[in-house]
Amino acid sequence: MSHGHKRKSTATLLRKNLPNFLTLLNMLSGLVVVYLSIGQKGHNYAVLSCILILIAAGLDTFDGAIARLVGAESDFGKQLDSFADLISFGIAPVAVLLTVEAIAATPALLFILVLYPAAGAFRLARFNLGNYTDHFEGLPITAAGFTQACFILLLCRVPLPAPWTVGLTALLTALLSILMVSTFKIGKIKLLLKGTRF
Repeated sequence: MSHGHKRKSTATLLRKNLPNFLTLLNMLSGLVVVYLSIGQKGHNYAVLSCILILIAAGLDTFDGAIARLVGAESDFGKQLDSFADLISFGIAPVAVLLTVEAIAATPALLFILVLYPAAGAFRLARFNLGNYTDHFEGLPITAAGFTQACFILLLCRVPLPAPWTVGLTALLTALLSILMVSTFKIGKIKLLLKGTRF
């Protein structure tokens, strides 16, 4: 095999695996958030964790778009993406919420906080079994995780009385869970890149 052919094969291999690499970065971001939430407390760690969730959301937006662009879509990539999304947008936001003192001190919230990633898992499983080309059914878990991260950043920026923090957390988390398992349709956004949609 010539050196030119080898370089071409390597470039093709890298191009085909770029979407999975971005998906793994998404997953690693979520795992770092979980580890930070377990081992550390405090405002700075919560802000860093939310930034990582937002970065994961950006990675999740582009891994699928790039996969379609380079013709690298696969069942493996689809399943890997779902595992990454469950960690980064289902489990990680809840882990960060539990570092907030008012939330951690309210056991009654645990039921809602447990339902949130469960609703996300349901949403991902339904998506994997369906054929959604022009729309999503229910709120994507990425959008839910993005919203939770923005909410936590708001709590860090504007401290609220404990009852308000607990009430808003319960309301938002319950609403996002319901929206994820709902069946309403959301049109996909079209990227200005060869008609790629995500």
